[in-house]
Amino acid sequence: MSAAPALRMNADEYEEWEEGQPERHEFYNGHVYAMAGGSEPHARIISNLHFRLRSALGGRGCTVYTDALRVRVEPSGLYTYPDLSVVCEPPAFASEKKTTLTNPLVLVDVLSPSTSKYDEGAKLDFYVGIPSLRAYVLVWQDYASVRVLEREPGGEWTFRLSAGLDASARVEALGAEIALADVYEGVTFPGTGVAPFPMPSEGD
Repeated sequence: MSAAPALRMNADEYEEWEEGQPERHEFYNGHVYAMAGGSEPHARIISNLHFRLRSALGGRGCTVYTDALRVRVEPSGLYTYPDLSVVCEPPAFASEKKTTLTNPLVLVDVLSPSTSKYDEGAKLDFYVGIPSLRAYVLVWQDYASVRVLEREPGGEWTFRLSAGLDASARVEALGAEIALADVYEGVTFPGTGVAPFPMPSEGD
């Protein structure tokens, strides 16, 4: 999401307007925000994850959607484009056009230096309010680290951090485990590929 809104409109106007735009925009509280463009490593990580998740969930009735499908975040009313969305029941949409998903089970975002603060902050606060959501997976672009936040049966949120290419990230909501070596296949990290700051410990 950009720092300042470019336009102001209501949700219906936004959905109609967005269909004709060459670039994607988020919508919140009457404002339209241009989304930052992605990089080759970002696109490669999404492609790797899409393939691995589809393979892990094959035959289980789950669908893995790319960032071409928008999500409406209830109850906040945010419209956004997660990098991947997973549904393991009949998908529900905001309208008959089927352009906006409303019942994701798992959402995935790949973090870049320009988006990490938003994805780990305001967007996370929005996502945890989605009734159907069981997990939010944050994948760092510039070093091999994956953080899986999951809603426990009692409603509280906990997280697991996996770091290093010899590690694996497990998403209990999907009963799936993915090796970070597969997530980052073909990715060249800047510098050492190690986080340049202390990573949070579980429970922080």
